[in-house]
Amino acid sequence: MSEISFLLQRKWRFLSPNKQLIEELAKKASIPPLVARILLNRGICEKDEVLSHLSPFLSSLSDPFLMADMEKAVIRLSHAIKNKERVVIFGDYDVDGVTSSAILIRFLKELGLEVTSYIPHRLEEGYGLNPNAIKKFSQTGVDLIITVDCGISSVEEVRLANSLGIDVIITDHHQVPKELPPAIAILNPKRWDCRFPFKELAGVGVVFNLIRALRRWLYERGFWKDGKFPNLKQYLDIVALGTIADIVPLLGDNRILVRTGLKVLEQTNKVGIKALCEVAGVRPPFNTETIGYILAPRINAAGRMDHAQKALRLLLTQDEAEAKMLAKQLNELNQKRQAEEARILKEAQEIAKEMGEKNAYVIASKGWHRGVIGIVASRLMDIFYRPIVMVSLDDEIAHGSARSPKGLNLYKLLLECGECLKAFGGHSCAAGLCMSPDMLDKFSKEFEQVSTRAIDALEEKEPFICLDAKVNINELSSPEFKNMFSLLEPFGPGYEEPFLCVSGSLISKKKIVGEKHLKLYLCEDRSKEVELLAWGLADKFDIDWNNTEIACRACLNTWNGITKLELRLLDLRFLS
Repeated sequence: MSEISFLLQRKWRFLSPNKQLIEELAKKASIPPLVARILLNRGICEKDEVLSHLSPFLSSLSDPFLMADMEKAVIRLSHAIKNKERVVIFGDYDVDGVTSSAILIRFLKELGLEVTSYIPHRLEEGYGLNPNAIKKFSQTGVDLIITVDCGISSVEEVRLANSLGIDVIITDHHQVPKELPPAIAILNPKRWDCRFPFKELAGVGVVFNLIRALRRWLYERGFWKDGKFPNLKQYLDIVALGTIADIVPLLGDNRILVRTGLKVLEQTNKVGIKALCEVAGVRPPFNTETIGYILAPRINAAGRMDHAQKALRLLLTQDEAEAKMLAKQLNELNQKRQAEEARILKEAQEIAKEMGEKNAYVIASKGWHRGVIGIVASRLMDIFYRPIVMVSLDDEIAHGSARSPKGLNLYKLLLECGECLKAFGGHSCAAGLCMSPDMLDKFSKEFEQVSTRAIDALEEKEPFICLDAKVNINELSSPEFKNMFSLLEPFGPGYEEPFLCVSGSLISKKKIVGEKHLKLYLCEDRSKEVELLAWGLADKFDIDWNNTEIACRACLNTWNGITKLELRLLDLRFLS
């Protein structure tokens, strides 16, 4: 058998937990051995851990007051509420920032606080707090700024706000720099002095914990005289949108928020979300793919191609006509984004081809839309499996967006090139940066050098498909596995969906669907069929599918009220 696959030309690697551990966990947790194997492959090894993972409850969320500075934040906010201060929510322009702004505005207004929002224009103002915005806030009598999904690096900006008599509360989840801003409170679970046990919250998750803490603080002090207080579950549809879109690990607190949030989303009363689902052509049940590939790009399109305030208005409006108008506009902006992305991707691929094979690519050009280069960087990273920096040039400054494969810490790579950059920030796999155009060549050389050293230290230097198990159709078609599979969801970063190798199956029939796609019906002994969809592979209709091993991912598909387990083709290789 060839070790190289037929479609993707990648090696296959099988995860192989100890067989005895699989049997013990399956018995202790009363789950099928295949499910036990999938969980063990994801580091979920103990019975209690398995049960809490399969049945996550909101009551299991971490205590928000374990987060550093949380008490300072709620005391300052309580003061603002009592004294009817003017508060500005300053958010980022991506989905995480927009959703963070939306839930905080909704909650604070419910408490009777006068609150306004501010999201900077991506192209005109850039990321994070900026002096001009702060000066405007001072002129309008703002008492308190609360940042959401930004602010952790805004040392000088917070000093300016303080000098103008404005207090600042920072809520963020990005990497923490050596020097923290002089804010009243800084909420970020990645702080080295933070006791909050779960470190991988999205920005919207940090804000939701602020809301949880503030509600408890006010309740314990008799804020609600009639004993009634807001049910925070109403915000979890928006929390799920932001958490999924920001590609944070869907484990721990994130899994609890997203799993519950998806259920809330299916029955949402928010007219903006309903209108967005309608224009996008989606309906319940929802999963992480619905959010990540359909709804989130439309919300993101506002900040990329126009102004994110449109997306925020959509999540806040209670007017159906306005919601439909805004949803239509976001859909059109997303179409515009897709066309721009295709153009830039084609140009970037041509430049990369001329550069030859490299361990890292810094690809630059004038005229590239800064709101789109991050998406293109992700596409190129998937193609080359190497760190990618896409740079949009103008005469005064070069703006870049970087992406990196798993196993390489992009933030640390950029840190080593810090002398070339005016500013940068982000995560281990995604970051933004800016530099003087005359530093581009030096940065390109240094970035490739540090990337080469990091790649040389990796055990696996080339992409491969990581498979959970080799299975047969009888295992997959059992009702027990389908029922358990629904408990394994939702899948996402840090908790990937099962990748399986199906071997020894018969193809009972096959057909072309939608002109470009191929559907095969797999069975064993001509019973218990399972459908396999091969997207875009109608041209492979005539190959001998019975003489292959098939790498695929399993998923649940609901159609006309019927939910069934289906397979999606990843790759295949021929048996010798």
